[in-house]
Amino acid sequence: MRKTIKRLFLIAMAVCLGAPLAYAVEQPQEWELVNPAGVFLKPSIAPAKRISTLDGKTIALRWNSKHNGDIVLNHLAELLAKKYPTARILKTYEMDPTLNKLAGSNAESERIAKTIAGMKPDIVIASQCD
Repeated sequence: MRKTIKRLFLIAMAVCLGAPLAYAVEQPQEWELVNPAGVFLKPSIAPAKRISTLDGKTIALRWNSKHNGDIVLNHLAELLAKKYPTARILKTYEMDPTLNKLAGSNAESERIAKTIAGMKPDIVIASQCD
């Protein structure tokens, strides 16, 4: 009985040791090359139409509340009024003080843009002063 068990054990060991060799068929490896640079395609968009003159146009001035930006825009408004007397100048920072902030989120940025767009300007000039 011991010899039978010993033989079965040896046969089982031989099968176990030989089994991996039977499955070790050489197969070509497939690799996927990944570029870690993070390159992505940007969709192209058409730029806004350019206006040829500011005469008779509505010009919106936008301030993001950074230091001295309102001073720059006030001076610009004076210069524009002298050079283009028929232009309508909208100081959005005086008309709606809620626009005088840095947009902290996409929703806030959209709200500011839609509010200014609702004023129907032909052009918007923004001041990014510090």
